[in-house]
Amino acid sequence: MKISLCTTCMGRAHHLKQTLPRNLADSVDWARPDAVEFVVLDYSSPDDLAEWITSDPTLQPYLDAGILKFARSEGHTRFRHSHAKNMAHALATGDFVCNVDADNFVGFGFVEYLRAIFTHRPNAIVATNRLDNRLNLGVHKGSMGRIALSKANFDLLGGYDESARFKGWSGEDTDLLIRSLRMFLRPTFIRERKFLRVVQHTDLDRVSLTECEDLAADIAKIESLDGTAMRPILKYVVGRAVAPRIANRGTPIGAGRVERLGDGWPGERSA
Repeated sequence: MKISLCTTCMGRAHHLKQTLPRNLADSVDWARPDAVEFVVLDYSSPDDLAEWITSDPTLQPYLDAGILKFARSEGHTRFRHSHAKNMAHALATGDFVCNVDADNFVGFGFVEYLRAIFTHRPNAIVATNRLDNRLNLGVHKGSMGRIALSKANFDLLGGYDESARFKGWSGEDTDLLIRSLRMFLRPTFIRERKFLRVVQHTDLDRVSLTECEDLAADIAKIESLDGTAMRPILKYVVGRAVAPRIANRGTPIGAGRVERLGDGWPGERSA
């Protein structure tokens, strides 16, 4: 069983520089280098992301071994969450895929935790509990995007919904979770807090490069889920229950040119 941890990045290299080296060290068993891969998609990041990943000596062994795979998609002026995540997941070669936001630490043992779940329940979906208000506070705020499921089920669901209703900070991850439950995937909620630590930063960082129409409104939306009241969180989750079960019908998901960079792509460089 191979597990792919997928990360997208636009203007968040300063966060990824903190999380990626730690996540690699906490996840890779060099006795089984083919058991896990990290896919990092540079979504036209305006910072030094590409230079850092392709030249940092700490990351080079993982690139050489094909464990860390880095790709860039040019031409994007705003971050489209669903599209970027679909692009990254399309590059994954694992049997199971897991979204890991750039500011997330996965924690030591997380990959083996997923492996144990999927060994016994291959049709599970592993996610954070949207109704656990502690995940909207302190060191766990920002872990809601952690979702893992089989690559086959991800494709069956049509990936993340790229429609116009998911602009800016819009809950495309909760939508994917709700749709998967309606397709009878079995939920497993991550309860181990050590797997859900996050680099702390402002809400402006979360939305400044997105395609949101009203920056202040998006920040207010995030702050409404600050963990002090359950009603807005419950309303948000229930509202997603009416979405179509399969997203992006009739359209390719994550469409666009991607250039594979570095040494982690044996035999391939572009798609």
